[in-house]
Amino acid sequence: MFTDRVEALAAVEDLARGRSGLRALVVWGVSGQGKTTLLSHVHATGWAGAKYGLAQLSSLIDPTVAAGGHGQGPDLARALLDAVADAVTELCPAKVRRKLMRAYRAGQADARAQWQVRIGMTAAHGSSITNSPVTAGGPSPAMWHAQYRQELVEALAELAEGAAAYPGIVLIDTSELLRLADEGARRDPDAGAPAADLDTWFTATVLKRLVAEHPGLRFVVAGREPLDLPVRHARVELTEWRQDDTAFFLDARGVPGDLSAAVHTVCGGTPVWTAMTADLILGTGRSAQPITLEARGPAQPITADWLRAAAAGQPAAGWLPAKYLERLSDDDQHRLLLAAVPRTLTHELWRDVCTDVDCTESDFHRLRRHSFVQQTPSGSLRLHPLVRSAITAYLHTQYPKRWRAAHRAAAAHFEAAGSLAEVVYHRFAASGADSGELTAWWQAQVTAALDAYRLDEANLLIDAVREAARPRLSPLLRAHTTYFRGRVEYFADDYPAAGDLLEQALGLYRESNDRRGQADTLRSLGNLARIRTDDAAAARRLALALGLYRDLDDRHGQAHVLRSLGDLARVRGDDAQAGPPLDEALGLYRELDDRRGQAHVLRSLGNLARVRDDDAAAEPLLNEALGLYRELEDRRGQAHILWSLANSARMRDDDAAAERLLNEALGLYRELEDRRGQAHALFSLGDLARVRDDDAAARRLLDQALGLYRDLGDRRGQAHALFSLGDLARTSDDDAAARRLLDQALGLYRHLGDRRGQAHVLRSLGDLARASGDDAAAEPLLEQALGLYRDLDDRRGQADTLRSLGQLAQLHDDHGEAGRLLERALVLHRDLNDRRGQADTLRSLGDLAQLHGDRAAAKGLLDQALELYRELEDRRGQAHVLWSLGDLARFHDGDDAAAGHLLEQALGLYRDLDDRRGQADILWSLGDLARARGDDAAARRLLGQALGLARAVLPESHGLVIGVRRSLGEPP
Repeated sequence: MFTDRVEALAAVEDLARGRSGLRALVVWGVSGQGKTTLLSHVHATGWAGAKYGLAQLSSLIDPTVAAGGHGQGPDLARALLDAVADAVTELCPAKVRRKLMRAYRAGQADARAQWQVRIGMTAAHGSSITNSPVTAGGPSPAMWHAQYRQELVEALAELAEGAAAYPGIVLIDTSELLRLADEGARRDPDAGAPAADLDTWFTATVLKRLVAEHPGLRFVVAGREPLDLPVRHARVELTEWRQDDTAFFLDARGVPGDLSAAVHTVCGGTPVWTAMTADLILGTGRSAQPITLEARGPAQPITADWLRAAAAGQPAAGWLPAKYLERLSDDDQHRLLLAAVPRTLTHELWRDVCTDVDCTESDFHRLRRHSFVQQTPSGSLRLHPLVRSAITAYLHTQYPKRWRAAHRAAAAHFEAAGSLAEVVYHRFAASGADSGELTAWWQAQVTAALDAYRLDEANLLIDAVREAARPRLSPLLRAHTTYFRGRVEYFADDYPAAGDLLEQALGLYRESNDRRGQADTLRSLGNLARIRTDDAAAARRLALALGLYRDLDDRHGQAHVLRSLGDLARVRGDDAQAGPPLDEALGLYRELDDRRGQAHVLRSLGNLARVRDDDAAAEPLLNEALGLYRELEDRRGQAHILWSLANSARMRDDDAAAERLLNEALGLYRELEDRRGQAHALFSLGDLARVRDDDAAARRLLDQALGLYRDLGDRRGQAHALFSLGDLARTSDDDAAARRLLDQALGLYRHLGDRRGQAHVLRSLGDLARASGDDAAAEPLLEQALGLYRDLDDRRGQADTLRSLGQLAQLHDDHGEAGRLLERALVLHRDLNDRRGQADTLRSLGDLAQLHGDRAAAKGLLDQALELYRELEDRRGQAHVLWSLGDLARFHDGDDAAAGHLLEQALGLYRDLDDRRGQADILWSLGDLARARGDDAAARRLLGQALGLARAVLPESHGLVIGVRRSLGEPP
């Protein structure tokens, strides 16, 4: 019946059957012409026997935001390709789809991380990367952006190549939004502003590459404007009907021919309004059965003059829905008005909303006879968006009480159905104005979704308010929605986006003079700065928040901020400053009888005591927190505490207890389907296996954690896992893998703005360069790490790096500089009351004194280290020192008996720890000792044991394996 729609369907069929040799079809036309309806029909029916995947861009981009100058920036390219990837894999079996999407997401996440590194770290003059051992050659931000886009395309191309066995058609709707978003971005440019428009890039680069990688893939691209595609394609325009098209349609509907010209004039040739006018004239829907368009009193005939008078020069949306409704019976008008209230409609929902009139199954089916009521693939109904907008405006204006009652009834229906986002939409639509109680309830729902990492749900709840309140969105409600959008980005680890949105929210709260909103936002900004290791900004923002909460006498807010301030000081290594705010927070939570808050603070205090090596204080605090979480039946809290208790067990070398606790935590996380918690537990289990020299298990567990972090898009978790895998490769002498993994971790930390993470990796890269003999590279890397730790006022990090620099100076035979650096490290560890750090540094100083030949100093320093390790119950540290003391007795004192005794003690400890590398080292020393006293049989036995253990954990190329083989007289 629709002449040009028949043409469009025929063109899709030609494309599907490959008759024309085309790879694409462009369908275009202004709003209301039926483009979305056409694609939905093709997708739902499998038109012409083809398989289809649908990429609906309107679900990704809010056009009012894009057109308003707040385009989504460089991530819009990523979101666009994500939609296309979903559509391409829709053509594949479920198992293949999951595999392809997993690989695609990993590649896309890496591309984004590298882009953020390049842009975020490029200095203003474009020539150097801040805090990096390398320099950039000076490309502009636009060139970095182009490279980022190219890396995204590569990830999508790999997915398309993997899907090449599954031909089909990808349907791309509302393509005009690409240009709208670009226009918004150009009005608000940033350092990464694109050099080419998104629509041009998408068509000229993305589609061209996909067609090349997937020979069986074709496209239908629909939008308001015709895109110029670089592949063979046809175009079909869905136009406003010409007068003869209108006449053809009206004649087929049975509308008298003398009305055709007037209908065309008042509807402007728009199909949806033309069809609605035909319904009005005939009183019929799509079938020949009446809709009961009845006059209220004597029916006035609809003539050409009547149509022109009713329109009075207005667009159809301004007059037609009202006239249509006026000619319905009271009951049918009521039914149709209320059918427009929900966004989609089922019979059960409609019946619940229509409280004053019966809405039978038959009535529901009769709704479909209105030409503007569309059926979805699920069987529910929806009004055409243009018509729904006009009808709901009429209902709100003419019948405000009925409007509110309908929305309240819809909210009750969705509440019973468990559809929270729809409940939010209808409650806010019904409120008519800001309601403090309603807003507080909604804020609690969004907060709960965020706390459970249900980010998609949180976004739906935010969008529901924005849609329901538009265009009546008050500045305060706009502040709330912007604040929560910032919180979503924070939880998604997109810290730059989170910061921008939270700053916007802070400004809106200040305009609204909402001090609680300001305090909440400042607290979020403080925590964001803390995660990005901008400790000065974090302290400043948190202090401002604390002041506002105190002015408001909001003790909960005060407690939350004090806990953040305590955690900030703890992470900085300022243990003395961490305790008081945490103690104050605990006191407030106890006054408020907030057991969950108490548990959180007790956990922080326990972790603080653990970092201080005060296990006697740590375990009661952590166990008290565990008890509270159990009373609250908070299994996630219990899992977190078990994880902390496991770390405490690790610190005292009780690996068996640590493994048991971590597996218990992992079990809880799995019961909760908490993949982030599972990743954390697997990461810790991997680190534990690494310390125990079970490299195969460590690699397997860390790879599992990394996979989960990638699936979650958790870049911080990825960085931590890559760092541990890199350190594992480093200690296994796989320098190439270590460097590659550590470089990836460094890139992610830089993207996240995590300077502490950067410092840790730079120190590890420096140690790697030192171990491989590349002293020229090692020193600048360690100096950069030291500079970052100083900027962060991280004295523990400074002390550890000074020790590494001291060891490097020792390798250069610059024993004076080595001693000075190690002494500075020791002073810092003593200031921090860091006994483990003191012990490690005293051991290094003792080894240095031994090299000097200063036997007395070496013995005194090593004895001090041994005593500290014994106080800490650190058996691995004790074993290391006993080994050094054994070497001292043997080489300086010539006391082989004392040396053997000390080495045997060290061997016993390494065996208790199941530390096979440590055992191999000691057995090698004992074998050489036996040979020196002429006991060749014992020497070969001990060296054979050493070689077996070394080979179990190290490659043949490792120095220990080579050294033991040499002692055995084996050829190299």
